[in-house]
Amino acid sequence: MRYMLIAAVFAASLVGNVWAESEKTKALEATVSMEDAIRIAVQSQPGSKPYEVAMETENGRVTYRVQLTDTDKKKYKVYVDAQDGKIVEKK
Repeated sequence: MRYMLIAAVFAASLVGNVWAESEKTKALEATVSMEDAIRIAVQSQPGSKPYEVAMETENGRVTYRVQLTDTDKKKYKVYVDAQDGKIVEKK
């Protein structure tokens, strides 16, 4: 039982390191800053405010997912390409 616990902890640490490395890779591939991505997303939805942002890989490209809300509490997701700053998708 103890060996199973040790193996589980070891496996979890490996997965954590792989995840962290992939996040670093995404950040290094970006030429658009997170601040610029937020500004681009807010400009696409006038009157909105950002409340969350994350880097993702969408359809093989690194994007920022910027979540916005407006005064009516309507929520939007705007995906901004991390290479060229163009809006990839809006939901």
